Amino acid sequence: MKRVTLVLRHGPESDLGVREMIDMAMVLATFECPVTLVIQDAGVLWTTLPRFPEGHSHSITGRLKSLPLYDVETILISQEALDAFAIQPAASFPGHAVEPATIEAALSNADVVLEA
Repeated sequence: MKRVTLVLRHGPESDLGVREMIDMAMVLATFECPVTLVIQDAGVLWTTLPRFPEGHSHSITGRLKSLPLYDVETILISQEALDAFAIQPAASFPGHAVEPATIEAALSNADVVLEA
């Protein structure tokens, strides 16, 4: 099966593409496709948001936090972007901060890379 890496670059102000990307990650993982999620640029802002009720414009945060339940366990958060925004991910957010070399390796090892 192809290895898919999904890259989230956009923050909460433009969540439609991000919402579709997260749904795609869940569907792919359901069919046992190896999925890696890379969160960088303004996408790191998602890592600091609390869970919002469904229907709220930022309700996608609950989906992001539930990715490990779908076996999406490789969630890489750009340390460079976190530093640029001077933020730290919420303790409840899955994944871990990594350096650019780790993200580059994930991208080069993927068969398919999609960005939102």
